[in-house]
Amino acid sequence: MEKMLKIVLIGLSGIGTFIFFTDSLVSEKKSVEFISRVSLETNCEIEPNAFGVQNTRTGQTSGFKYGEAFIRARTTDELQIVMAPEYSGVTLQGVKYPATLRVEAFQDCNNRVSLDSIFESMNEQFRIKN
Repeated sequence: MEKMLKIVLIGLSGIGTFIFFTDSLVSEKKSVEFISRVSLETNCEIEPNAFGVQNTRTGQTSGFKYGEAFIRARTTDELQIVMAPEYSGVTLQGVKYPATLRVEAFQDCNNRVSLDSIFESMNEQFRIKN
């Protein structure tokens, strides 16, 4: 009886170990790293090159050139539209998108709150200081 119990326990612990390591390997595969190509459309009065895309996990930001930006991401990451790095004093909390190889983003500036906050932030950054 004791031998049977030992065999069952060893078997169960072996199965548990197998499931744990298999699940770890699957999780790593789900989090594959790649370069995401992000296209931006806006209805803003601001030049599209004034925007950037940020990886919310790493904090890395990449500016848009000709309506596109490229940024390193993983499949588990989120990408968010922000102001370009050269406008670091200007804040914008844009929409978040799941990171994929190709992201088509839209920044809506018709929302008065976001437009007012962008201009207020720009005025603050570029204000002449005495």
